[in-house]
Amino acid sequence: MFVVIVAGVAVVLLANSGARKIYQRYWELKTLGDELKQSQKENVLLRKEVYFLENDPSYIEKMARRELGLVSKGEIEYRFKK
Repeated sequence: MFVVIVAGVAVVLLANSGARKIYQRYWELKTLGDELKQSQKENVLLRKEVYFLENDPSYIEKMARRELGLVSKGEIEYRFKK
């Protein structure tokens, strides 16, 4: 009896285009909510980076060394193979 009821509910939900749209919109809303949370986290990290770039000269030097491979005059850069 339970199987018949579940099958009936499944048929009604799958055959009803309105129910399918509601289900699709629910998953779309969930996906967009997850993307929003991820974007908010990324926004916080980027705001911190902007703050440091504007207020900390040593941070700019650190970024230049890491991302551009710059070295100061008189320094020797050593690279090791992994």
